[in-house]
Amino acid sequence: MKFKCRACGELLTKELSNTPVELCEEDGKDLIPEGLTLKDNEWSDGQWVINSKDNLSMETTDNPKRLNGCCDLDGCDGPNLVCKSCKAEVATAKYDCWMPRHIVLSKVGTDAIT
Repeated sequence: MKFKCRACGELLTKELSNTPVELCEEDGKDLIPEGLTLKDNEWSDGQWVINSKDNLSMETTDNPKRLNGCCDLDGCDGPNLVCKSCKAEVATAKYDCWMPRHIVLSKVGTDAIT
């Protein structure tokens, strides 16, 4: 499966497999391996989670209120990734030092392509 921007149709991710996987919950490490996606776990709140290396066309928002964190983005203030094409909010990057690294895709900003 892949994910696209709901607003403009831009492809946002690489091809991903929804295969069960053991999560790495170590601070600063990837939560989920590259090439996989999952949802319905404690990190996703029912939204799809991907590895940051599977991002094709999402970039950091210009909204300074969404760019908080001590070492990197913590995602605690809402979506901080936008579609490169149309700038719609599409995901929340959670990269800070006190959490495992991952991207949570927005339920309202993205659509799955299967």
